[in-house]
Amino acid sequence: MFAYTDPSGTDFLELQGALSEYRAIIDRFYRTSASLENSGFTLLDAFENLPAGARRIDSIPWRAFPISASASNSQIDRDRFRWQDEYVEWRVERTSAGLISKITFTTEFPEYYQALAIVSVDALIAGIQAVIPDANPDPDELFGPGFNPLTANGEERAQRFRQNLTNNPWNNGEKGILCLTQRFNTIGALFNLVDKCSIARGDIPASAVCNAVDGACGSNRNSDPVICTASQNTVRASRAISLLDPVGISIRDLTGNWEIGGVPIDINDSRDNQGAWLVSRNGRRAALDLTVGVTLSGSAITSGAQVANELQVEADVISTLESSLPFWATTGQESMRAPLSGVRETTE
Repeated sequence: MFAYTDPSGTDFLELQGALSEYRAIIDRFYRTSASLENSGFTLLDAFENLPAGARRIDSIPWRAFPISASASNSQIDRDRFRWQDEYVEWRVERTSAGLISKITFTTEFPEYYQALAIVSVDALIAGIQAVIPDANPDPDELFGPGFNPLTANGEERAQRFRQNLTNNPWNNGEKGILCLTQRFNTIGALFNLVDKCSIARGDIPASAVCNAVDGACGSNRNSDPVICTASQNTVRASRAISLLDPVGISIRDLTGNWEIGGVPIDINDSRDNQGAWLVSRNGRRAALDLTVGVTLSGSAITSGAQVANELQVEADVISTLESSLPFWATTGQESMRAPLSGVRETTE
C-alpha cells in the first residue's frame, strides 16, 4: 500500500494510532479508480521510482462560490447542506448586534475523522479539539442518541459518526464546523470525476467530456468542469494521471481589494493582514476575522457567500508519460490494480 500522508500536514493521525486506518480508507478509493477500464487514472505507487523530471504536478483551481445555487447569499450561508457544493463549506458567526465577526471555511473530507473514530472515541474527540480547541463534544452529539460508542466496534463508530454529521452541533454550524458534509462534496465524487474524465475521448472536444460521463461531472458547477477538462487534456497528451498525495482540496488565496480600517492590505500575506485571514491544516481550513475592521472594496462583509466569491481553491494532480510507467500501471492493465479484498470502505 502507498504511504498516504496525513492531509492536515501534521503527524496527528500517527500519534493517535489512526494513520493506518486512514491509509486503508484512502487506498480503497485509489484502487477503485485505478481499476476503471480504459482510464488513464493510475495508482500513486507508479510514480514512486520515476525520476523527478518525469513527473509533473498540476494545480487545478476554481472559485468557491456555488454558482449552481438558486438562492441569495444569505440563504446560501444558512442552508449549507443544500447549496454549498463546490468542495468548500463555511460557517458564519455573528455578534449580538447581528454583524459578522468570523467566517470559517473547510475543505476537509470526513474520512479523516472516521479514521480517528475507528481507533477510539477519545481519538475522535482529540481530533475535533485540534480543530476547535474549546470543543467538549459528548457521545450523543457525535453519534446521535441511542448509540453506545464504547460497546460498538470501530467500523460502527466511523459510520455512525458520518451519518450524524448533519445533526452534530460541532459540524452543522450550531457550535462549529469540521468537514465537508454537503452530499456532492465527497472524496468518492472527486475520484469518480477524475477517473471517468481520464478516459480519452477523441471523438468530442475536451470541454464536452463533462457532459458525457454519466453524471460524474456537474456541468453547472465551478469545480467539476475544470477538473474534468484538465484530466481529459492530460490523458490526451498520452499521460497517466492520479490525485496527488495528500488527496484533497486546498485553499489557495483570496482575490479582490481588501482593506483594514480603510488601508489596503495583502489579505493573503500574514505579515500584512493583521491576522485577519488565517489558513491552516495544510490548506484544508481558513478563517476570516472581521473584528479587525476588514472590508472588501470599501464595503462591509455581509455574508460568507460574498467571501466565497473571492476564494480560490484547488485540487492537485500528478502525471507522467504513459511510456514512463511500469507495465502494470499503464492504461489497459486495470485488472492488475483492482481493489484489494478486505480493504475498508466508508459510507458515502
